Amino acid sequence: MRVVGTSMLGLLLGVSMAWAGPLHDAARNGDRERVGQLIDQGANIAEPNESGEPPLMIAALGGHADIVALLLEKGADIEIRNKGGLTALHAAAYGGNLEVVELLVSKGALVNDDKNFYHMSPLHAAAEEGHADVVAFLVAQKANIEAKERNGYTPLTQAGWRSHWDAADLLLKAGAVCQPTELVGDWLYGECTKRK
Repeated sequence: MRVVGTSMLGLLLGVSMAWAGPLHDAARNGDRERVGQLIDQGANIAEPNESGEPPLMIAALGGHADIVALLLEKGADIEIRNKGGLTALHAAAYGGNLEVVELLVSKGALVNDDKNFYHMSPLHAAAEEGHADVVAFLVAQKANIEAKERNGYTPLTQAGWRSHWDAADLLLKAGAVCQPTELVGDWLYGECTKRK
C-alpha cells in the first residue's frame, strides 16, 4: 500500500558522495578552523556542491553545530535549500542531530517548513528516521503533528512504516491520529491503533 519514494534519503545521500569544493569538505569533516579560513579567503558560503547541497546543509547533516553556528554568523541563509527544496533543519532532523536542530530553531528556522519536493516537514524527517529526541523537541516547538507530505502521510505514519515506535508513541501522546486503513493498510493501522 505504501508509495515508495517519499524518503529524503536519496536527496541527502548526495551530501556525502558528491564532488565538493574545499569549503564543503571542511564542513563535512567538522573542521571549524578550515571553514573559517576558507570563508575569510572569500569562499562562497552559498555555493552548492555537485549534488546541490550548500555547506550549511552538509554541516547540519553531519551534526557539526559549531560549523553551523559559524556559517550562520558569517551570513549563511538559514533558509537556503538544496535542489530538492530541503533546508538545513530538514537535514539536521533527518540526521538526528538534536543540538543542530535546537540551534537552527533558536536562530529562526521554520519548524513547519514543507516547501520542498516531498512537502515534508522536519518532523516528517525525524519521525521517518526514528529520532525520538528530535521528534519530542519539534513537537514542543509546535511542529504540526498532522502535516501531510505529498502522498498524504503524516509524521506518525512515516514513523510507523519503519517501526520507529518510540517516535510514534511520542506523536500519539501529543495527539496524532492514526491514518485510516484505506491509506496506510491493515498492518500499520492495527499497529498504530493498538498503541493509542
